[in-house]
Amino acid sequence: MIEREHWGSRLGFIMAAAGSAIGLGTLWKLPYMMGQNGGGAFILLFLFFSVLIGLPLFIGELLLGREGQRGTVAVFDKFAPNSSWNIIGWTAVFSSFLILGWYCVIAGWGFNYILLALVGTFQGMTSEQVGSVFDIFRESGDLNVLWQTIFLAANAAILIKGLSKGIEKFSKIMTSGLFIALIVLVAYATTLDGFSSAAKYVLYPNFSLLTSNSVLSALSMALFTLSLGYGIMITYGSYMTDKDDIPKTSFIVIMANFIISVLIPLMIFPLAFTFGFGPGEGEGLIFKIMPYVFEQLPGSLILTVLFFALLLCAALTSSVSMFEVTVANFIDLKGWSRKKAVLVSIVICFFLGLPIALSNSNIIFNNWEKIFGSNFFNTINTLTDWTLSLVALFVSLFVGFRLPKKNSQKGFCNGSTMSKYYNLWRFSICFLVPSAIILVIFNRAGLLNFL
Repeated sequence: MIEREHWGSRLGFIMAAAGSAIGLGTLWKLPYMMGQNGGGAFILLFLFFSVLIGLPLFIGELLLGREGQRGTVAVFDKFAPNSSWNIIGWTAVFSSFLILGWYCVIAGWGFNYILLALVGTFQGMTSEQVGSVFDIFRESGDLNVLWQTIFLAANAAILIKGLSKGIEKFSKIMTSGLFIALIVLVAYATTLDGFSSAAKYVLYPNFSLLTSNSVLSALSMALFTLSLGYGIMITYGSYMTDKDDIPKTSFIVIMANFIISVLIPLMIFPLAFTFGFGPGEGEGLIFKIMPYVFEQLPGSLILTVLFFALLLCAALTSSVSMFEVTVANFIDLKGWSRKKAVLVSIVICFFLGLPIALSNSNIIFNNWEKIFGSNFFNTINTLTDWTLSLVALFVSLFVGFRLPKKNSQKGFCNGSTMSKYYNLWRFSICFLVPSAIILVIFNRAGLLNFL
């Protein structure tokens, strides 16, 4: 049996967990989801779910992994042998692959836009022309596949080096750089004319714009940005030791995600508002509007490159954590070497991403939107909304009711300065978390109607 790796330091784990949380979910998806779902009302709902459901479940996934010292599938087999509980683990792995399929394509766009900025493509362009560059690029399946492949290669280079020399070392550098770049860009945004309007939009909620879809989307965003529901924190928890303070570490990561989730809209929307763009620009907000906006400002080349480098750093710190879910399972269940597990995971993800990369090129799925009422990417997004919610529900039930109490208490209290909150956490993971998720799922399915 291959000896299990462990984190080299507490800081290394915090940086890796925070980097996993602060990815494309907060930098790319959160702003346009806010724009489509009421701005401040959506982010308030998102933050509410992050604390109410995210924190207890984050702790639960970490302690489940640490107590089991196994990956997402094998840990269910350990605590519930000869049962169907491992289906939850497999569903989490499926969710990781499903998300990685589109994630690596979207993240690859960052390389393309850095190159566009460096060669001066956007100079002198109108906003419509910048937008048309994005539209043409999305229809170019060959370019999408090229940048997807480069992004996958970057992930492989990090993952093959292992936990401490690869993921942990990389996360320390990239997450630190991400924070610094974000603070610089937010400070710059405060000097713009649109900052006050953007701050009002982000910080003052308008609940009349929320729908039942908004509630499920906010729950899914909370799970997605905190890397919950697809096995990352179970996997990362399996690399922890009994000396690690799980509750305190979880709280630090949740707070980091909370701060970043507010700062990112306060960086993006002032830039958009200053030049007359509204918040509801959809998924093209980052790639259609931001390059044009930066081109109107002093130091446009530096700002554009810095912004898309920030996007790439955030994407990489998240994607390596999702890949580690599948890598750990191949090592646990198949006994493969890390190198083999990484390469197989990368190849599978490449083929899963091809439909996303080619979906706008008229090569495949020409009638998808006519049949499903939404394009292929949005259909996959909706599917992952459901899978993340369902996995999160069953993980909370497993940790609350199936995991032996001695293991949950040991996992919560060992190495912790917050052991006095064990009973409060146990109540939350047993009743509050699953009840909240069930209410949201029922509302989205039309069985309840509170929005």
